Amino acid sequence: MKLLLTTDELIEHMKQKGITFHIISEEDARSFLQGNNYYMKLASYRANYPKYTTGSRIGQYINLDFAYLKELSTIDMHLRYIIIQMCLDIEHFLKVSLLSHIENNPAEDGYELVRQFIGYTNAKGVQQNEYILKKIRGHRSSAYCKDLIEKYYPYFPVWVFVELISFGDLTYLVAFYDEIYSDPIVNNKFMNIVRDIRNASAHSNCLINKLFEPLKQNHQVDNIISTYVKAISGISPKARAKNLNYRVVYSFITLLYIYGTVVPNGPAKYKRHTELKDLFNNRMAAHGDYFKTNNRITAIYSFVKKVVDNLPS
Repeated sequence: MKLLLTTDELIEHMKQKGITFHIISEEDARSFLQGNNYYMKLASYRANYPKYTTGSRIGQYINLDFAYLKELSTIDMHLRYIIIQMCLDIEHFLKVSLLSHIENNPAEDGYELVRQFIGYTNAKGVQQNEYILKKIRGHRSSAYCKDLIEKYYPYFPVWVFVELISFGDLTYLVAFYDEIYSDPIVNNKFMNIVRDIRNASAHSNCLINKLFEPLKQNHQVDNIISTYVKAISGISPKARAKNLNYRVVYSFITLLYIYGTVVPNGPAKYKRHTELKDLFNNRMAAHGDYFKTNNRITAIYSFVKKVVDNLPS
């Protein structure tokens, strides 16, 4: 039984779903799908468009051209690339800040934190972070870190340890440091959100294919993030409340907030803010006419653009 459709069959399937090829021809769409993208990923952006609920076209998409899907996928790619760079900046300066705090902490010698972190036992008596040593040991063959592992394993000083652990484990280490020394480095309650959007971007997962997906029921907009947006002129309380309740918007705004608190003013922050403003004011606006009939997309774009434009340069 054949399960994989050919490109021609996929195009025919899109046409049956009401997707048009007025801006990009079927031939050019075929070339794009064969050489630049794959159907499942590109088609996922159609979730941002409504369908007819009555009449002869029931179940088909309303005002959706193939060019709109291609444009959304391209914008998503550019956004992911910048997010990855922002998260690399955050990771770097989290390490810098953690080491600075330890240097000024008379109770720390650079080894004690790692010993406690690896040996941490939860309320059930389970050694919570032992898996990290196993992960590090698994990288012994890497040309980039094998010397450090061979020299220090398993008794790592913190300045070596932070170079060997993942971004997620770094955030746990930073939170652990705050827990045992009451010495905050970052607002830890937002770091899971940063980690998730960072991992999604690094794995090339779509970010804006479900723009209108709400926050989960057990999550709500944090007052710190709401206040962060509230300080920006030109955003009404209604727009703030509505847009922050979209999952991807809330995640991205949270990333901007954390970036601003972790990364100091300087070349890295200036470059990243400049890239974001160029993306929102130029690349995203290049085919703005594609989305004039989708008021929900343009409303989200307008909201996030105001936040980005407010970033210091």
